[in-house]
Amino acid sequence: MKILFGIQATGNGHLSRATELYNLLKQNPAVEQIDVLVSGNNSKIDVPFDIKYHFKGISFSYGKGGKVNVLKSFLKANILSVIKGILTVPFHKYDIIISDYEPISVWGAKLRGIHTVGLGNIFSSTSKQFPKMSGSHRITKLFTRVFCPVDQKVAMHYTKFDNFIFSPIIRTEIRDARTQHGDFTLVYLLSYTQEQLLEFFTQPLFAEKKFVVYTNADNGFTYHNVEVKPLNTANFTKDICNCNGVITAGGFQTTAEALYLGKKLLCIPIKKQYEQQCNARVLQELGITVAKDLDTIATAHWLSSGKAVKIDFKDESKEMVASILNEPVKAA
Repeated sequence: MKILFGIQATGNGHLSRATELYNLLKQNPAVEQIDVLVSGNNSKIDVPFDIKYHFKGISFSYGKGGKVNVLKSFLKANILSVIKGILTVPFHKYDIIISDYEPISVWGAKLRGIHTVGLGNIFSSTSKQFPKMSGSHRITKLFTRVFCPVDQKVAMHYTKFDNFIFSPIIRTEIRDARTQHGDFTLVYLLSYTQEQLLEFFTQPLFAEKKFVVYTNADNGFTYHNVEVKPLNTANFTKDICNCNGVITAGGFQTTAEALYLGKKLLCIPIKKQYEQQCNARVLQELGITVAKDLDTIATAHWLSSGKAVKIDFKDESKEMVASILNEPVKAA
């Protein structure tokens, strides 16, 4: 079996979990070949596999206050590269297309009648059992089907709402790690600028607290009580295992790993980002503190009295591979 794996690089979580699944697929005797297509350019994570096809595609751009800038995102979208990918990638050479919410691979396969599998937590929101959101829920659900109209769904979430939803893919490095309760809080909020984060976390109210902040900076440095670090998989893994708490957006991978490690978690979902709003809704039901903004009072209260929630997610990655290769669950 020859597989093309399409990965959306609008966030580090997509590539992180895709790495785990890629390795399992590579080891499966039924898989003769697996190539990778990546679109988007918001990720800075290193991957241990070759990327055969890379397109600029569609990525989110952020405005002030931790929200998606719709106009800027639209203007930044490289539609020509999407069309080029759909028309030039030799999809006919593959037996199956796996897409981690990556549209080029899905539409290229669909136009050629090749079976597609949608991977990711966003597909959980299409379940009738998924908690209902605001009035935009139906519109976004429709957009999800149009953006990545897959034949089969292999979804994941914190809670199993349906038979096609599995537990989160937790990286091997996280499952095997020895954790500690350190003296610092890990901050991962890429929708805010480095300047905004430094101004916020160096306020006098937080002077006695230590923060390790990951940004898109090229080099790390220390400023008062804040240590800024550039994105690096090994360093981030070490810090999330040894911190005393995590302040992050509503991205699925980081929040799932924080839950698995039993770290105190403050979630500030990106505004106008439907997937993160869905994640935040479920996290809140699980007892996680969710804030609409990077708020001084809310953060101070969480630092002093926030409680950790630990979920020992079962490793179902092999079941996911079996579902993809042998036991498909058709899309609703």
